[in-house]
Amino acid sequence: MRAFNSTFKAPTKPMARSAWKKRSNKRAATKSERQHMNAQSEAGCILCRFLGYDNTPAEIHHIRHGMGAGQRNSHLMTIPLCPEHHRGATGYHGLGRRAFERMYGTTELELFGMTQREAV
Repeated sequence: MRAFNSTFKAPTKPMARSAWKKRSNKRAATKSERQHMNAQSEAGCILCRFLGYDNTPAEIHHIRHGMGAGQRNSHLMTIPLCPEHHRGATGYHGLGRRAFERMYGTTELELFGMTQREAV
């Protein structure tokens, strides 16, 4: 005689998806926002310039100040960072916000201010 175990029941029909679907809060960039981000990325990494390195190719980093974990700020609230300083082991996403600020002695908002002063 075999013991009955409820975890080994025969597979049943999969659960149906609910009608409610979470929508993404990401909005496509407008033409002026794309031009702004292109100009920033062409200028090179702001942190490399802050540290005295040569001009390096940059990616756009959306500043998360005042936003939730899964959200990003406006397409105009961005800074240009090279791949290493953006998502590398010594970058913002690799280290985390607090460690990044300790390591480089500056914040996202201070870097944003530097990019705004250079743009003028």
